[in-house]
Amino acid sequence: MDARERQGRHLLAHRAAASRPEGEARLFHAFVVRRAPWPWRRALSAGLSLFSVASLGALLHRPVDGLIASIGAFTGIYATDLPPRRLAAKLAAVGLGLTAAFALGALAAGRPLAAALSVAGVGGIATYVAGALEMAPPGPFFFIMAAAIAAGQPQAHAGTFSAELILSGAGVAFLLSLLLAVAWPSRLRGQAQRLHRSGARRVMRKLRIHLRLKDATFSNALRMSVGLCAASLAAQALDSPRGYWTAVGCAATLVGTTVMGTLHRAIQRALGSVIGVLVASVILSLHLRSLALAMCLFALQTLAELFIARNYGIAVIFITPLAMLIAEASPTGLDPHAALFWRLADTLLGCAMGLAIRLLWHIPSRRLRPSR
Repeated sequence: MDARERQGRHLLAHRAAASRPEGEARLFHAFVVRRAPWPWRRALSAGLSLFSVASLGALLHRPVDGLIASIGAFTGIYATDLPPRRLAAKLAAVGLGLTAAFALGALAAGRPLAAALSVAGVGGIATYVAGALEMAPPGPFFFIMAAAIAAGQPQAHAGTFSAELILSGAGVAFLLSLLLAVAWPSRLRGQAQRLHRSGARRVMRKLRIHLRLKDATFSNALRMSVGLCAASLAAQALDSPRGYWTAVGCAATLVGTTVMGTLHRAIQRALGSVIGVLVASVILSLHLRSLALAMCLFALQTLAELFIARNYGIAVIFITPLAMLIAEASPTGLDPHAALFWRLADTLLGCAMGLAIRLLWHIPSRRLRPSR
């Protein structure tokens, strides 16, 4: 065997080792900043959606309603590189899904068991649909967050959180995202069009084909439901005034489909939340007025979307204060410092529970194979 042949075999062996999942996943990868293109169009779509909705609320002298409607404006985050026609269909489905998730959570507000079951149900359905349709990140996360925030409100304030506001915020994000898609065509437009020729029949087939207990997609959805229910009940048992953050932290951790991926998520979510709470404390101490707060939401959301593909932990630094500013829109009398403490404590509890559930899950994921 000559030197060139040995070198060729060594190169092939190296590539094969690098391509194996077990060879890729290492604990230190949770701290690695990956190389990835900057998704400017998607980031601006998400940031401008939040800014527009919050600004409209301020201009109409209803800033709290503007912040609540911002939950629907998360629709802009799902603006991927698709032709405008298919993007419109996707964003419409996302907007309606966020509204439905929020409405289900709001219906259960003030009733602990019903709240836990509603969040678990939304989480399971959203995780299943996202997995079956192979949705890109953030996948089911914001549907779960919408349901958790609505379900976690005291019954006296549940009426403040109106599903109509969520739908209006989704409508603003829908229009802005489509305008950006037309004015700023993606270079991947042709490729995306070829990859996403999914008609209604094909979508229904994908949703139907994974309805088997031993299917990985079904198992992931079931695990998410169990985790969210357990996290919600644990927060209620501890009498947490902001227990929905436990469910959100658990969901963010369980989005990882492998054990190492779940561990990465737990570490990144925990460390990012610690720094993010410090950022939130600085923002809250500034007592920003409505328009300045809208600009702050724009900056936080845009930065989160720019960094999320590079390192989730960095993105969480911006997501944490963003979510707090929106979730705390309804005045419930909780001291800001206490809110920050419970935000961090509940998130850490949720991350720990998500990791424990992933490790103890009785159906080993390596034995499951997604249906073709």
